[in-house]
Amino acid sequence: MSSSSFPSVAIVLINWKNYEDSKKCLISLQGCNYPNFKSIIIDNHSGDGSGEKLQKEFGDFAHFIFTDENLGFSGGNNVGFRYALEQNFDYIMELNNDTEVEPDFLDKLVFSIHDKPEFGIAQPLIFYNGERRNVIWNAGGKLIPSLGLSLTKKEGSTDLSEVISEETAWTTGCATLIKTKVLRETGLLKEFFFFGSFEDVDLSMRVREKGYKLWFESESRIYHSVGNSSKSKTKGKEGFLNPMVHYLAQRNQMIFIKHHTENIFIPLAVAVQFGKMLLYSVYFIGRWRLQKLRMAWKGFADGLIKTYHD
Repeated sequence: MSSSSFPSVAIVLINWKNYEDSKKCLISLQGCNYPNFKSIIIDNHSGDGSGEKLQKEFGDFAHFIFTDENLGFSGGNNVGFRYALEQNFDYIMELNNDTEVEPDFLDKLVFSIHDKPEFGIAQPLIFYNGERRNVIWNAGGKLIPSLGLSLTKKEGSTDLSEVISEETAWTTGCATLIKTKVLRETGLLKEFFFFGSFEDVDLSMRVREKGYKLWFESESRIYHSVGNSSKSKTKGKEGFLNPMVHYLAQRNQMIFIKHHTENIFIPLAVAVQFGKMLLYSVYFIGRWRLQKLRMAWKGFADGLIKTYHD
C-alpha cells in the first residue's frame, strides 16, 4: 500500500524537563512502520534546554513547538491538537512522552476503527515499561456512573488470555487516538484540569455524548514508565511525588463528579470520595506527609465548592 492509502496521523507529545524519556519515546517512534504520521513535540516551557536539545537531535523527524509558559498537560496537548487540526490531519494521537511503542502499534490502532464510523476513539494495550514489561498497566476502562468512578481494566495482570479487543467506556490520555472529525465536534481538552488526570475521562464522556463509541485494541501495544512525568528523581521530605499532584488529582475527581454524575447520585459520589479522603488521611499522617494531606483536602474542597468551566 502507498502512504496515500494510510490516513494521516499527528502524534502529539509534551516535553517538560524530561529529555531522557522524550528521547526514548522519539527513538521508538522512529522505528514505527506506519508510513503517514508526524510527531509534534510541545516543549511546555521547560526552561532547562531539554526541548532545544531534542529539536537539535530530532528536528528532521518531528515538528517542535515551544510555549511561553507551562500550560499543563491539558493546555500543552491542546497546542498540539490545534496545530494538527490546522494541518488537516485525519487523526490525532495523544501520547505520553514516557512511553515506548511497538513498531506496528499505530497501524493496528488506526485500522481498528478507520472503517467503523460509529467509533471515534481508540487506545492500545499498555504495559509497564522497564523490568515489568510483561505486566499490564491499562487494558481499557470502565465506569461506575452513580459513583463518578473511572476504573482501569486488568491493571497488574500478566495473563493475556482474557485480554480482547472490545468497546471501552473511556480511554487514557497516556495513549489515545482520536479522529479529527470527532475532536472538532467535541472540542479540545478542558484546560482547567491542567494536570493530574480526568481530562481524558472527561473527553471520553464528551465523545460518547456525541454518539460515538470508544475502542480498545489489544493488538496495538506500548510501554509506559508510569509516574516519570510527575515524580522527582530525588526523594524529599514528602517523598518522590509533589503534593500538588495530590491536590490536582482529588480536585479533578470532584470536578468530574460534578460535570458527569447525575444530580441524584452526586451526594453518594461525594460521600465515597470523603471516605477515601479519610483513608488517605490515615496513610499520610502515618507517613508524616502533612503537606500532601493538606493539599489533598484542599483539592477535595476546591473541586467540590468552586466552579470550573472553559
